[in-house]
Amino acid sequence: MHQARKIEAETQTAIPSDEWAARCRYWLEQYEASIPKRKRRERQAHPLILTGNGLSLRVNRGNLVIKDGLTHYPQENKEYRLFPGQLENPPRIVLVDGSGEITLDALDWLAEQDIPLIRLKWDGSFVSVVTSNGQAADQDKVRWQHETRHDPIARLEFAYPLITQKALNTLETLEGWVPDSSLKSSALKTATRALKKIEAKQLETLSDLLGQEGVIAGAYFRAWEGIELKWADTDKHPIPDDWRTYRSRAALREEKPQNRHATHPVNAMLNYAYGQLCSRKQIEAIAEGYDPMAGIVHDRRKRVRGITPAFALDIMEPVRPIVDRKVLEILQERIFVKMDFALADNGTVRLGAEIARRLVGL
Repeated sequence: MHQARKIEAETQTAIPSDEWAARCRYWLEQYEASIPKRKRRERQAHPLILTGNGLSLRVNRGNLVIKDGLTHYPQENKEYRLFPGQLENPPRIVLVDGSGEITLDALDWLAEQDIPLIRLKWDGSFVSVVTSNGQAADQDKVRWQHETRHDPIARLEFAYPLITQKALNTLETLEGWVPDSSLKSSALKTATRALKKIEAKQLETLSDLLGQEGVIAGAYFRAWEGIELKWADTDKHPIPDDWRTYRSRAALREEKPQNRHATHPVNAMLNYAYGQLCSRKQIEAIAEGYDPMAGIVHDRRKRVRGITPAFALDIMEPVRPIVDRKVLEILQERIFVKMDFALADNGTVRLGAEIARRLVGL
C-alpha cells in the first residue's frame, strides 16, 4: 500500500496445462472450504464457483442441473440441482476458466431466478456477465465500498486491521525466513517500533498509517539485501553480476525506481507471485459480489491492460509477506540455471516455466 504495485504483462509467462489443473483444483478447494454450515431456512450467501473441463448447465424438468468440470484424473463430475425460488440457490454463479456448454434454457432460468452468471479468465479478468438487470455485483456491497472510500474515518477503520495483520505477517517472515544479518536485526527493531504505533491506534489519518506501513516495508526489504542466489554452469552460461545477490526491491535501471519492470530475478519472482495473488483476490472479490476495481485504500488507476483491481490490492495486502516466504524458500533451496530467467533487450527479467510453476502452486 505504500505504493500500489502494478502487475504487468512482462512478469507473466505461458501457463502449462498442469498448472491450469492445479489452479482449478485450488478454486474448488477454496470454494468448498469457504461454505459454513447454514441454519435451516437461511438464504445461501455464498456463490457457486465452477471450473474445469466438461462444465454443463441445462434445464431438466424445470430445474437447473449443473455439472462441474474435471480438473484431474480420476475424478467424477460433481452435480448440483437448483430448484426455482429455493433459499439454497447461490446469489451468483462464477465460471473460472474451464470449458463446456450452457443451454439457452439455462440462461433463461438464471434470468428468471435473478442469479447472475459471471465468466472469468484465470487471472480474474471478466469475459462476460449474464444477468437480468445488467448488474453482476451486490449493489449494497458496492455502495459500501464507495461510501467507505469517501469517509475518512471509515476508510481508516477499514485499513487498520489490514495493515496490522500485514505488519504482523511481515515480522513473522522477517524472523523465520530472512537470513540472519545486521540488516535483519535493524529491520526487526524498526518494524517492531512501527508495529507498536499501529497497534496503539493513535495514528489519526490514513496517510499516517500508510507512513508506518512504509517504514516497515522499507526496513523489511533492506533486510533482504545481500541474499545470495546459487547458480550452476555460469562459466558456460554467463549471468549478469548483479544476479548473484539481491540488492533492491526497485527496478534499478528505471529512471524513477519502481517495483514493476523487474530487472533482477528475485523481483521478477516477487512480481509474478503478487500477480498470482492479485488474480485470486480479484476472483474472490467478484465471487462475493464486490467491485474489484473500487478500492478503498488503493486508488483506481489505468494500467497497460484495463484498470487496476484496486479492491483486490486492498484485501491482498496482509498476504504479501506470506507469499514472500515461498520466494525465500526457493532462494534457499534452488540452484538456478540461466534458463530459469530470460533477460529482455530492455533489461526486464521474465520467469522461465519451471520457476513460474513453483510459484503458481504457492
